[in-house]
Amino acid sequence: MFWRTVLLGAFVTSVSGHGRVLQPPGRASMWRMGFSSPPDYDDDGLNCGGFDRQYRTNRGKCGVCGDAYDMRPPRTHELGGTYGKGTVVGTYRSGQILEVTVEITAFHKGYWYFKICPDPKRETQRCFDKYPLHLEDGGVRYYPPKGGTHRMRYRLPNGLSCDHCVLQWRYVAGNNWGRCDNGTESVGCGNQETFGACSDISISPFRYVDAESIPLDIKSAEGLFKLLQKANVAPYTTKPKKKPNKKKSRRQPRKGNKRKRKKAKSMDSWISNWL
Repeated sequence: MFWRTVLLGAFVTSVSGHGRVLQPPGRASMWRMGFSSPPDYDDDGLNCGGFDRQYRTNRGKCGVCGDAYDMRPPRTHELGGTYGKGTVVGTYRSGQILEVTVEITAFHKGYWYFKICPDPKRETQRCFDKYPLHLEDGGVRYYPPKGGTHRMRYRLPNGLSCDHCVLQWRYVAGNNWGRCDNGTESVGCGNQETFGACSDISISPFRYVDAESIPLDIKSAEGLFKLLQKANVAPYTTKPKKKPNKKKSRRQPRKGNKRKRKKAKSMDSWISNWL
């Protein structure tokens, strides 16, 4: 039992996954993508202060952007901190597909997920938990098969818009040995090293555009004309207005009694023929 504990402790302390968000770039990685922000050369190591600090000192808690939970707010990578300048790095539309790029520099299995807080002034975990992002193919968690660069597609929530939103990334490694929910022990169970990042984005509301306000180039217009020809659809034309006839008509209006007599004659003749 003693050697098992020693081996487990050595195994846990040696495990250290690393990762960062490159698109839209996290606050710690903006400098890599050409933004004039202070460089954080340890931008792939925001692991909540380390395994021991997260689980022994802070009882599993972590700052919303990957900083140690027991740091004085605003923490280093939160809004108002050293790297939290609030610079918007991407503008999107409500309900659209968000293409995300994540780089795992040291792979240790596990999964990650994204969440959004539409109010940067309330940059709390409760705010993020209200808006988890779903993958385009469904699901929230993504299990990377290997390290390196990964490009995924997420769908932004319909109806969610904000001038300044905060995108949260959480990577939970899965290479530590621990106790599983069913009572057994295995790699990937129990407490795992956790990484985080925050990106500042903007989401505009979805708006319908009038088709008449969209300019068509010549090729598009020709293609539309050919499509109408195949569909045998006649183009819409307005009927010309009739010009009023100023000439006086010489025809006299028929009297109503004559029209009645003609009808009576025709009825009498029809009855006589039938009889």
